[in-house]
Amino acid sequence: MKSKRRFPLTSLISFCGLSWLLWLVANSFLRLDYDWDFWGVLGFFWTDGEPGILFQGLWCTIWISLVSIIFGSILGFFMGLALNSRDFVLRKSAVCFVEIFRNTPVLVQLYVLYFVVGTAFSWSPEVSGIVCLSLFCSAYLAEILRSAIIHLEKGQIEASKSLGLSSLMIMRFVAGPQILRRVLPSWIGQYVSLVKDSSLVSVISIMELTKAASSVVAASFRSFETWFVVALVYFILNFCISKLGRLLENYLSRDLKPIGK
Repeated sequence: MKSKRRFPLTSLISFCGLSWLLWLVANSFLRLDYDWDFWGVLGFFWTDGEPGILFQGLWCTIWISLVSIIFGSILGFFMGLALNSRDFVLRKSAVCFVEIFRNTPVLVQLYVLYFVVGTAFSWSPEVSGIVCLSLFCSAYLAEILRSAIIHLEKGQIEASKSLGLSSLMIMRFVAGPQILRRVLPSWIGQYVSLVKDSSLVSVISIMELTKAASSVVAASFRSFETWFVVALVYFILNFCISKLGRLLENYLSRDLKPIGK
């Protein structure tokens, strides 16, 4: 089967648009009367053979995001199942949880969990930040999972039961793989968003990457270079997550081939 050839006009328009955007950015930098010094900022990653403040902030961002992703995924999975539960109280409780954390700003949640709940239970800023990000992330993951479950073809479940498969086997071999393939792209997108949202924990005095960058700006007076470097670091982190997600998505879809191929 021959592949369809792209219309040359669309390629020309895309090329011109991208070229204009690159020219605009390059021209903006050239017109800016500023003495750039990125090497001075990069020195804050590693100083005198020891990790610098930016490296320490980067490590803090990575482990807070990773722990929040793990706990958020576990809680989101069970909340997603609860949203599809036949038990009225369990389902409505899950709905209330999801609606509260989806429809309120994460910054407000962070303040409440740290200054109110965290104070009552003597939580450290790191614990409060991880709990907040985990709850916030799990609400979105639960809603994504709920949507994937309700759109699963019921005929496949009935056919599996007629073949004598147990509920565990149906979930493992029939429903589970399909649901995972459907939720994976959206879950990966939510993980990327969580890494960026982790910068908000700086407001409760956690020395993550954004907080460390503020300290570098105060010490070096290189605000432009510092924030460009920080933006690049966030881009690299999220690009790696997106790439791993695509690789996992391709792996899960390796047995799905179009008809005729």
